Amino acid sequence: MTRIIPTLTTARLSLRPFSDQDAEALYSILRGEDVLKYFPWPGPPPLERVQRFITRQLAHWGEHGFGWWAVELSAQPGLLGWNGLQYLPETGEIEVGYLVSKSFWGQGIATEGAQASLKFGFETLNLENIIALVHPENKASIRVIEKLGMAFDFQAEYFGMQVRHYSLSRACFAP
Repeated sequence: MTRIIPTLTTARLSLRPFSDQDAEALYSILRGEDVLKYFPWPGPPPLERVQRFITRQLAHWGEHGFGWWAVELSAQPGLLGWNGLQYLPETGEIEVGYLVSKSFWGQGIATEGAQASLKFGFETLNLENIIALVHPENKASIRVIEKLGMAFDFQAEYFGMQVRHYSLSRACFAP
């Protein structure tokens, strides 16, 4: 099913649909030092895999009505990462996720984009619960998740690695 992917704006960001033209920029971001350090596959993927990733994200939107957006600064177009919601078929959960180019770390970009994703999930999609998964040593990402108001639930294995599982219900969401 083809769905129109909305573009969201925040105070500083534009969350827009990915396009095939984003592959080179995303490939460059993923090659940044430590960008994938806490991911299940910490090495940068080849360009062809990045292109397939974008295609899969667009298909995910069509299938579920949500997915990951390409993230840009509103005042300065150019891909700086992604964020959004992802359906996890293994558990039936919906995860908020984000990745930001290392040159933008520490500027609140991940928090601002993830907050917009949560708002979309709870207010537009009427989801009841959204989770976040984070490697236990990824202190910066844990801070983002806690700023979002998400509560730690338990430690578990997802994607073949140990993660901290956080969640937030629609009733507890404070935009």
